[in-house]
Amino acid sequence: MSSVTGLALIAGVLASLSALWIDREISAQQTGSPSRISPALCGGAGVLLALSAYVVTLDLIVASALLAAMTALSVAVSMDWRFGVLADLTSVIIALAALIAAPLVTSGLTRLDMMIAAALAMGVLGLAGLYGRLRRGEMGLGSGDIVLVGALGLWCPPVTAALGVAIGAALTLVLGLLARARRQTRLPFAPGLAAGFVLAFIVDRLS
Repeated sequence: MSSVTGLALIAGVLASLSALWIDREISAQQTGSPSRISPALCGGAGVLLALSAYVVTLDLIVASALLAAMTALSVAVSMDWRFGVLADLTSVIIALAALIAAPLVTSGLTRLDMMIAAALAMGVLGLAGLYGRLRRGEMGLGSGDIVLVGALGLWCPPVTAALGVAIGAALTLVLGLLARARRQTRLPFAPGLAAGFVLAFIVDRLS
């Protein structure tokens, strides 16, 4: 194992632990006691994806980055779903992991493509939020959602990022209809966005 690979592995583990620490702290703030189930599920998702990536690529740098990114994304989804809170550090972890591993995961993906995809995703989601505010007098999403979608956009080409936002918006709309039927007022965006980008990434791989 080279020194670069070793540093990437250490960074991935530390980033994952930082995301799980965020989960613990926010849970404690919101409920008075840290959750044990959420960190286990979030960490498990990260480890599962990292192991799968390593089996396919035999690349510890990719596996370490995916460990950090998936753990952080799972924490973001959990926090938004349970408490309506998005910690910026989870988005920072996802973005940094993308800068390290996204060109290795997607052949031909350049830094310029990544930046365009992130800007496109943030712009589309921001315009959708602005439309909601003008139409109904409420934003409907926060700055944390826009930062998260930008971090996710760094992982894929611009077309895939646009597809991810579209699928995420559709899934969030369905979730909103279900929430309205149950008379819930809070609508989390992170679950739909996360699922949208994962599905868009899979579609891009299959096409």
